[in-house]
Order: sequence, then C-alpha cells, then structure tokens
Amino acid sequence: MKAAVIGVGNMGSKYASLIQNGMIRGMELGAVTRVRGDYREILLPSIQSGMPVYETADALFDAVEQGALAIDAVVIATPHYVHEESAVRAFRNGLHVLSDKPSGVYSRQARHMEEEAAQSGRIFGMIFNQRALPVYQQLYELVHSGKYGALKRVNWVVTDWYRPDQYYTASSWHATWAKDGGGILLNQCPHNLDLLQWICGMPQRVQGFCKEGHFHDIEVEDDVTLYFEWENGATGTLVTSTGDAPGINRLEISMEEAMLVCENGTIRIGTLFEELGQKEAEYRKSSTDFFRKIRGTWTELLPDKVENPYQKILQSFADECMGTGKCIAAGTEGRKSLLISNAAYLSSWEKRMVVLPKAGTEEEIDFEHRFEEWLDRKRR
Repeated sequence: MKAAVIGVGNMGSKYASLIQNGMIRGMELGAVTRVRGDYREILLPSIQSGMPVYETADALFDAVEQGALAIDAVVIATPHYVHEESAVRAFRNGLHVLSDKPSGVYSRQARHMEEEAAQSGRIFGMIFNQRALPVYQQLYELVHSGKYGALKRVNWVVTDWYRPDQYYTASSWHATWAKDGGGILLNQCPHNLDLLQWICGMPQRVQGFCKEGHFHDIEVEDDVTLYFEWENGATGTLVTSTGDAPGINRLEISMEEAMLVCENGTIRIGTLFEELGQKEAEYRKSSTDFFRKIRGTWTELLPDKVENPYQKILQSFADECMGTGKCIAAGTEGRKSLLISNAAYLSSWEKRMVVLPKAGTEEEIDFEHRFEEWLDRKRR
C-alpha cells in the first residue's frame, strides 16, 4: 500500500523516513507535503526517485481527485487545528487515515473524524506511541485482569516534559491559542491522558487548574494540576508541567487488593492478601489493631524495552489496512483524551468541576458549544 505523509516537520519526517527506509512492512512512501530544509535531506532518496512532493494538503488531495496521484492512505502530522480537515477529505476520497495526536483541538473535530471514518468504511488509527511500550501494556493487563479488584485511586506526577523557552519561540504556531490550541495538555499530555483513560477507564468528572505562562513567557498553559472522579467513586490526580527540573514520571494506581507503581520503566506490585489473609475490605471492618502499618508484599516487573514505538504504531496501522492485524490505537480513542483535556480547560476557565459527557448525547453537543465559545474568546 502507498501512504502519503501530510506535514513533514519534526514528527512527519520521522514517519516518512520509517516508511521510506522499508521499516514498515507492506507500506511504501507515495507522496509528502511541505518538506523544508533538513527534512528534505532526510527524504532525498525518495524525492530523487520521483516521489511527488506537494506544497499543501489541498494540492495533494486535488491530485488524488484528478487521478494524478494514486495512494491508499495518509499519515497526518500537521498542526492540530487542521487534522480534521485532512482526515475528512481523505475519508471522502476512500483513503485510510493515521492521525498524529491529538485528533484536533475541539472534541467536536474528533467526533466528526470518527463519523466520516465510519461512513467511509476505511481504517482510522491514532499515533499514541506510548501504548506500544510494554510497560504500559503490562500495566493495562494488570488493571484489567480483575485480579486486584476495582480502581480506588490514581496519582500521576509527570514532570519530565521539560522545555526551554526557545522550544516555544522556534515555531510561529507553538504556544498560541489561535494556532496551537493549547499548551502542555494539547502537545505533550495527550499521551498521558490517553494512557490514563485506556488503563483506568474514562473519568466521570474533572476539576482543572491550568496556569498559563507560569514558567515561560507564553499565553497557554505550562503547569497543570487535574483532579478526577470515576463513576465507581475512585479519585485521581495528574500533575504535569514543562518547567519542573529534574522531572519525574511516576504513576501510582491503587486497587482494592494491590498498589501498582510505575516508574523508570518498571512496575512494582504491592499485594495485600498474603499479609492480611483476607480481602482488605474485610480486614478493615473486622480488625481491632488500630495502628497497624500494612506494608504489603512487593514484587517487581521489568517489562521489555521498545526501541522505536512509532514503528510499531505504523506497522499496526498497515497491518489493519491489509487485513492482517489491528491498530494499536484506533481512531475512536482520540476523542476520549480530547474530551478530558477540553473538560480540564473548561473547568479551569469556569473555576468549577466539569462532568465529562457521554459520547453521542445531547450533553456532548452542549459541552462542545461551551468549550468552543471559551476557546474562541482565548483566541481573540
């Protein structure tokens, strides 16, 4: 199958070079858009062999519609606001779509992409590369196994997204509401929000505290604290920033019968039954030892490392397009993390807790309108 990469910048060049260099079985590079400077050098072998290069996504789709370009799929790596536009036009031309995160800026954009994908019957995938890491795959399996009961609490401190000032000034569209659509929640943390909902399930409510320009001279948020509530009563927090150093990435998941701690590529499991001899809830109700410190029985898992998770994401997309596998992250997953980030922004701006709407409801439409009205004000 032939795939075109739309937007050959920092990430698009990675995806295009993986395809160009034969790293994605069953996929070849069919075209690219907006190739500049050093990125052109990376793709010079394909360019010199006659691969079409287009200035814009519109020019590429025009060529497809006129029969001048034959491709099977597109990989979208453009600024966030235009992900939807490229995806929708691709689906309407019968092309498969793999989109970089996030699906868009508004959750409505993700919903629209899903609807167009369903109507076209084509494959829709998301580049959530951290799902390809064995450490998170194993954590997912532990939580979903049922072995340790239900979720009680989640705490994630992820401050290893440190960025210097010039990261934001190096591009005209970075760190602006009008062109970027947000800060750390929309650029770095889609990965964490995706993993949070994938592993622990969608929260029901969120309270957001988003500090704009706290560590950098920018208009968008670079320091965030989120509080979550799940339907079963579980609670959680996520703390993240691009201005803390040295940063850490520590995820703690408290289950009814165990504590799971994920840090530095390892998972530590503290189970309760061996020490207590019964379920923790039963012990809590019957124990007369008022001050006992329950230490748990700890084991450590060392999941394998993956050198190139992006290769695994692209390969899974190619496999599903060819009917030999499934995407690691389906396109429908992009809407979930975007709903969480939209709710976090809305909560911070309105200074109150926000309920995440159920997909396909009137409440979701109302939520979309509220968020977009607020963001339009920020963009002015």
